[in-house]
Amino acid sequence: MSGRPRILVAAGGTGGHVVPAATVAQEILSLAPGAEILFVGAGRPAEANVLDPLGFRRRVLRVPALAGRGPLGAARAVPGLVRAMVGAVSLVREFRPDLCLAFGGYVCGPVGLAAKMFGLPLAIHEQNSVPGLANRWLGRLADLAMAGFPEALAGLGPGRGLVVGNPVRGPIAALAGEARLVDGENPLILVVGGSQGSRRLNLAALDMAGRLLAAGARFRLLHQTGPEMEAEVREGYGRLGVQAEVLPFVQDMAGAYRRASLAISRAGALTLAELSAARLPAILVPLPSSAGGHQALNAGSLARAGLALVVPEEGLGSLAGTVGALLAEPGRLRAMSDGAGDLAAGAAAVGPRMAALVLGLIGGEGRGARDVP
Repeated sequence: MSGRPRILVAAGGTGGHVVPAATVAQEILSLAPGAEILFVGAGRPAEANVLDPLGFRRRVLRVPALAGRGPLGAARAVPGLVRAMVGAVSLVREFRPDLCLAFGGYVCGPVGLAAKMFGLPLAIHEQNSVPGLANRWLGRLADLAMAGFPEALAGLGPGRGLVVGNPVRGPIAALAGEARLVDGENPLILVVGGSQGSRRLNLAALDMAGRLLAAGARFRLLHQTGPEMEAEVREGYGRLGVQAEVLPFVQDMAGAYRRASLAISRAGALTLAELSAARLPAILVPLPSSAGGHQALNAGSLARAGLALVVPEEGLGSLAGTVGALLAEPGRLRAMSDGAGDLAAGAAAVGPRMAALVLGLIGGEGRGARDVP
C-alpha cells in the first residue's frame, strides 16, 4: 500500500466502543504514519475524554436509538434515521475515505451503510460476546468482520467473522511484559463501573469499604465513579474514614492497573481485555441488563483463565467477604496473576494485528478517495 490512506472510524456512545477504536487508530498511524483519520460519534462525553487528548478529529452524527422501543417507537424514529443517513452520506462525500472502520454504537449503522453505498471497504469489530444491533446489521455487509469473543461470530453473519480479541491501549499492553507486585500490607483496590459509572457498584463499594474497615482490614481505594456520583462517593468514603482517591474518569488507566492489587469491575469487553493485559486479579460484577447477557458471557473467559471471580449483582452483599478473603491471601492474588501469562500476551498483540488487517483492505493507493463522487 502506498499514498496516504483516509480512514473514517465510527464509534459511538461509550468508552467500550471509543477506546478500542482509538487504540486501533493509533496502531494504524504507527504502520501508516501519513494516514488521515476522522472519527464519527454520538457526541457523548466518553468521545471527548478519549479522543481529544489524542488529537483525533471527530464529528458528531445524531442517530436515534432503536433497541427496546417497540414498533411504535421505531416508527417515530424513522425521521431521525433518515436525517442521520443523509448526514452520513454527506460526511462520506466530504471526507472521501478509502475505508470505513466501525466499532459499534448506533452511529455505525448509517455511516457503514453510506460507505457501502459508495463501494468502500467496510471493516467492523464487535467487542462483546453478543453483537450489538448496528454490528449485527453491518456484519452481513462488511468486507472484514472481527470479533473479540468466539461467541460473537454467530451474530456477524455465517462464515464471516474472524476472532481477533479486543485491542488495548499501548501503555496497558506494555504491562503484559512487567512483573506484577502485590502489596500485602496496604493493597490498592481499583473500582471501575465503566466510563459512565455504575450506581449499584458505587454503593456496593461504599458498603464493602465500611465492612472491611470494621473488620480491621488495611487497604486503599482508587474509585472511578462516573460523572454523576463523584461527590456522593467521595463524601461517603470521607465519613467512613477510608483512604480513597475518587475520580469521575481515570485518564491514566495503565498507572491505575500497575498500582492496584485487585480490581472490582463490571465485565465490559474493553475492561476485561485490559485486566488480561495487566494480569490484574479481579472480582467481576456483570451488568444484568447488558444486551443478550453479554457481560456474564464476557466474564466467563477471565473466570475460566483463573484471573477473576464472578459475583452476580444480586450477590453484592457478599462483596466484602470475598474481597476480605482475597486480601488476606496475597499468595492467592499472585497465583491468579501469574496464571494469566498467555492471556496477557494475547491481549497485547491484538491492536497491531487489527491495524494490519484493516490496512490490508486498501489496495495500492486506495480506491475510496478517488471514487467517492
